Amino acid sequence: MDLHSMNNGGMTYWPEPPYTLNRKQEKPKTDNLFFRVRTAKTRLEDSIQIEKPKQLFDCFVVEGEVTVLFAPTNVGKSILALQIADSISRGKSEYGFGTELTKGQNVAYVDLENTDPQFAGRYSGHKFSDKLKMLEVPAGVEYTTEQLLSHLKDFIRKEKCKVLVFDNISFMGNLQSANEAMSIIKALRGLRDELGITILVVAHTNKKDNKPMTINDLAGSAKVGNLIDAAFALGRVIGDTGLRYIKQLKSRSGEKKYEDPVMVVELVKENGLHFEFRNTGIEQNLLKLPKDTDEEEVYQLVWNLYKQGLSCRKIESELGVSKSKANNIVNTMKRRAEAS
Repeated sequence: MDLHSMNNGGMTYWPEPPYTLNRKQEKPKTDNLFFRVRTAKTRLEDSIQIEKPKQLFDCFVVEGEVTVLFAPTNVGKSILALQIADSISRGKSEYGFGTELTKGQNVAYVDLENTDPQFAGRYSGHKFSDKLKMLEVPAGVEYTTEQLLSHLKDFIRKEKCKVLVFDNISFMGNLQSANEAMSIIKALRGLRDELGITILVVAHTNKKDNKPMTINDLAGSAKVGNLIDAAFALGRVIGDTGLRYIKQLKSRSGEKKYEDPVMVVELVKENGLHFEFRNTGIEQNLLKLPKDTDEEEVYQLVWNLYKQGLSCRKIESELGVSKSKANNIVNTMKRRAEAS
């Protein structure tokens, strides 16, 4: 809540914290209305009695926080986001991801990415919980960020949702503008504080090189990174189209287990698209082809991806070879095929 949003007789003061202590709170030793005053001893006692927030989806999403998940295009960030929402709604730990939940929570999932045919193609046959509520904005409907958040607030209160997943934050404004991105995150923090919910935001990054992920790859990162509680990224494992890795980039209260080594996961189609834990690995090693990969293997990898319909630009992202080299390999393989 903004410092200037509460006023008493012309004097601005801090609101009470959004939690309740288990014992009678020590009264301030002064009538100062601007500061909340406690002894250091009392502050420590109060801190110990605050219930530790639960890990909702392993160490990546923690109760009561605003968390950002980001990744380049076509890596699978929406698939991971829905998997997180599905897991929380059922209160279940699956596919190698842990949870401290004992029962499902109502989740509001704002889906501004997928059409119904796309959704059906990914999840046909999967059994979702009724606690997972999908929110869509019909095509052609125009809205401001304020209108969107107002309707979200009403829905979350009515349905008693504990978690909000917003896919994709770019629909709320221009994230390339640091000030606008910061304004959006502030609005989401305000929503979190007012409703006492957990928020997961899905975002995009234009990162294309094969270098380790950092918080600076998030649009508006310099200011946005200071406002969010946690962030993690989803990246490609070079040379294997089914493998991805998940890297923690910021963690305010949760355990930071997967910064380096990172978590290696595999995209699986059985029972609806989802990721399954496979191992851990050093990020730098996952961003290049194995050292023992000879030139002929590279040719075959490029050619197989090309025959699957991938462009040379996408092959560059998948394998880490340059677009021009991929194009040369494709032309060479075409000539080989014609000659045979």
